[in-house]
Amino acid sequence: MDAAVEEHRPKLVPFQTRLLEDASTPAELEALLPALYRIGPDDADLAPPRPEDSAYLEKELGLGRLAKLSSRLWVAGRPIPPRPLHYQRLLGREIVVAEQMDLHLVWATRRIYLKPMPRFLLEPHFWSRHLVCHGHNCSQPITTPCHHPRLWKSALGFLFSYAALICHESDFLLAKEKHLLPEEVAWADWRRFVAEFGPEYIYDHIDKRFHFGELRLSRLNKLQLLTSGFALRLYMPPWDRYGDFFRDNFTWLASATVYIAVVLTAMQVGLATTALTENEAFQSASYGFTIFSILGPLIAIGLILVVFLITFVSNWALAMRLRNRRLSHIAGVNNV
Repeated sequence: MDAAVEEHRPKLVPFQTRLLEDASTPAELEALLPALYRIGPDDADLAPPRPEDSAYLEKELGLGRLAKLSSRLWVAGRPIPPRPLHYQRLLGREIVVAEQMDLHLVWATRRIYLKPMPRFLLEPHFWSRHLVCHGHNCSQPITTPCHHPRLWKSALGFLFSYAALICHESDFLLAKEKHLLPEEVAWADWRRFVAEFGPEYIYDHIDKRFHFGELRLSRLNKLQLLTSGFALRLYMPPWDRYGDFFRDNFTWLASATVYIAVVLTAMQVGLATTALTENEAFQSASYGFTIFSILGPLIAIGLILVVFLITFVSNWALAMRLRNRRLSHIAGVNNV
């Protein structure tokens, strides 16, 4: 193996540069975590996180929905690092904070979602104690696949994405402005931190999701729709009210209707000319398009209503299941 590649191969703890105050005791490591996080099948319960809590680490670092789409991510993005923050602003994109890892670097019209840097990922002791698998000392049972390597790759890929996002000091200042980095991190320390884990040789050691930089939300929605079957689930719906659903769908239908009206008017004018009146091909095309102009909008309206009914019934059934499950859980807790 090339000596330069071997030299830059990421270590189990990929950096030693200290960006925050030393946190070596369990209490200090716990202070780096959020106040609460959501647990349970519906994210309906709250719990304080612990550094050794595998459910919390999965929630914070797991790729969730993106893991199921990993083999198709080439449809939603290019296999290049994300472009720096200053360039995102140059494109007119608003930086929107999203704490979910599966929304990190997802973009839609005029906005891009970014997950802020968790404090614990900047602490070498956290990596060595809670992200590195220690073989027979691993906290997972032997019959259960160890989650450490997968989360380690996701965490390292996340650091790599921030190395690409913050290349210049202007990017660093934008990250501070949007609270993507802890306030006490200094620019000089960040430069040493990024150089330490050798981002140019990192692709073999990070999750494949981070081989791709920015992911287009509209294409993720299509991928999710194709893999969800009859549930018709989107990755992140562009609307949160049924009124918005009808507005968006009937907007394009209205535009199509205007185009149909223009074509029908042009055909009517064409039929008034001698050359086109005697043209059998034009006569057949006019007949076919006239039938389409009558049935097409009706079929489109029918499809919109069918999608609405499926979505409404699916959401209603999901809401009822969640309601019953939550009421049963609350009743059980109160009876303890």
